[in-house]
Amino acid sequence: MAQLDKHNRIVGGLGNLVFRQVNGKTILQAKPGKNGVKQTKQTKLSASDFGTASRTTKALSVSLRRLFLTYYDHQMFNRFRKTIYQAMLSNTEISKGKKDLCKGDFSLLNGFEFNLSSLFTEYCRLMVNCTLTPSQEILIETGNLNPKTQIHWLSPDHRAEICYLVSTYEQNTYKPLHEEVFKINVTFFDDPLASQTFTTLPLTSPCLVIVSSCIHYYKEDVLMGSISLNDKELHPAKIEKVFRLKD
Repeated sequence: MAQLDKHNRIVGGLGNLVFRQVNGKTILQAKPGKNGVKQTKQTKLSASDFGTASRTTKALSVSLRRLFLTYYDHQMFNRFRKTIYQAMLSNTEISKGKKDLCKGDFSLLNGFEFNLSSLFTEYCRLMVNCTLTPSQEILIETGNLNPKTQIHWLSPDHRAEICYLVSTYEQNTYKPLHEEVFKINVTFFDDPLASQTFTTLPLTSPCLVIVSSCIHYYKEDVLMGSISLNDKELHPAKIEKVFRLKD
């Protein structure tokens, strides 16, 4: 049965047809299955892989939400899931229905932006190199930083905090295992900063590791102290690099 939801959108179905909301639009689709459109084996396997991509997206976001908070564009999760799905499909040696992010080209996630309204690459031009050491530590090396030219400022009176989040996930379920955060505080009037190095604790393999970054802007108030300026339109955040630690 079709009906209107609280947002006056049609939901439900009529016979072999079903109403769905896609990108804010109502579309009408035929129901798959016995009384609708017959699904082939390959279609079912592809649907299984897409479901895996959706579950992986949800699992990875548990830790990453500490970074992007609620300040992401309205299509972020769809874009993130699409990127994960493409990474899974990149391994053509694995049959449909058995695709997995760790077995695909997870480097496709490198550089993923969480908020298209404020691209990290446009707000921070600090060079960063992330590597895996022989001791299974993640090494984050930043270049020299000139605050006046490499950070986009809303006002010279504000303070910026560059954050690096290292999230570790269980390889099969993508359950969060460990997190570490490193920060660089800077103001417009600071002298150029020398390169810095951050090193995580040794990681236990096998696991998937995501290094992500964001910028928080603050203004100082005599009474309230530091007040965050980030919101839906201003929250530069992206994935720097993804690693897989094998057995």
